[in-house]
This record gives sequence, structure tokens and C-alpha cells, in this order.
Amino acid sequence: MTPAAKTRILVADDEPNIRLMLRTVLGNDHCQVDEASHGEAALEAIRKNAFDVVILDLNMPRLDGLGVLDALKNSPPKSPPRVIVLTAYGSIEKAVKSTRLGALDFLEKPITPAELRNTVEAVLREPQPPTTPTEAEDQLSGGYAAVLDRVRQALRSVDIPTAETLLMRAADLAQDDAAYLNLLGILYESRRQWRLARKFYGKAMRADKRYEAAQSNMRRLYELETFGRSAVPVALGGEPPDFWLARPPAAR
Repeated sequence: MTPAAKTRILVADDEPNIRLMLRTVLGNDHCQVDEASHGEAALEAIRKNAFDVVILDLNMPRLDGLGVLDALKNSPPKSPPRVIVLTAYGSIEKAVKSTRLGALDFLEKPITPAELRNTVEAVLREPQPPTTPTEAEDQLSGGYAAVLDRVRQALRSVDIPTAETLLMRAADLAQDDAAYLNLLGILYESRRQWRLARKFYGKAMRADKRYEAAQSNMRRLYELETFGRSAVPVALGGEPPDFWLARPPAAR
């Protein structure tokens, strides 16, 4: 009987103590953990080896995490790995850009062993997202509030590429704005990236505990994941929540 292949993980972080913690938590008889101390070493390792998962710090010397993701996006290896990015608190714009470049999830430091294991296990069950970059023609104009209104219009029209383009370009202006984070959650939910949608709805709720749109969207997402259906519509914020990403189930 042929033994099952080990899961192979690359941990790319310039902090030795972080690499040690990740290797200790993830390494076992069924999982081999390799290390890279900077972005160039990480990219070289990915080109030479077939990793199942790469845990990629965004702030590294010689080539940062976004640079690694951009290189993989433009010239993907034969066996592209699933990427989880590590980001410090307050780096929402970088986390958003990393998911646009192909990362499947992101973790904020500090992380717990349970969160790390659960995220890796969930990512291993997911296929890689499409690697073709979205062409963008819209430009930011009219101020931040106007941009969010244009995002809402695009989502209502199910014009996901335009909504994504505008949100990514507005990332450095958003900071911890609940309205922006809620719209990001809707964007990822539209792509059935449930964990990312849940994270951004949660961030919106933490940014503003009274923001009802995010509370409503989190409730709908919970019902969809738990029961497979929900009659709660999508709440864009700033206007009545009167549309669905998919047609709601017929009433019985």
C-alpha cells in the first residue's frame, strides 16, 4: 500500500520566532514545513518545489509578500500553491490587495495555533481562484463617498469586476470604515469566498458596533452556511437592503 503523500507547506517570514512557531504548530508526520526568510528565497523555493500551501508574511526584506504574489500571478508555476498571507493589524489595504493577487485567506498577527490550523485545513479544501487579472477602466473620482456609491451600483447590477476594481483602488483611503469593510464582505460573498466575507463583515461590526448592514449580512451568511438558504437580502448600507446575490428560495 502506497503511503499518503505529505502535505508540504512553505513558511515565508523574516522573523525567526514566527517561523519557529508556525513550524511547531503545523509540522507533524503528515506535514512537512519548509522555511524562507525573505521574499526572494520564498519565490525561488516555490519555483523549485510543489508546495500545497504557502504562508506568506507581507513585510519581508528583498521582496515583500505583495511582490511575491505579483510574480506568481504574472508567471504562475506549474503547480501553484494556495497562499495564506500574514498581516499586522491595520494593514487592511494590503490584505485586500493580496486577495486580489490570488491569496485565498489572510491572518492577522498575533495568531493562535487553532486559528492557524483551521485556516490551513480550510484552504486545503479549496481550489485556487482564477489567475487571470481583471481589466479595469474605472477611475476614482468624486471623492470617497461617491466611490462607495458607485460600488453599490455595480453590486446591484452584478458587475463584480467594476465593484472589485473600485474597492481595491479605494483601499488606502478606507482605513477601518465599516461601510467599506461591509462592501468588501459582499464582494467576497459574491465569489463564494465565505471565510473572507465573514472576516470583513466581522471587521465592519467591530469598526462600528451599530452598523446594521454588516449585522444583517453576517446573519444571512450564517443562515446560508448552516441551512443552505436565507431570506435575508444583501444590505449594501446607506439604502434599503432589497436585493439578493442569488434568488432567494421560494416560500413554502
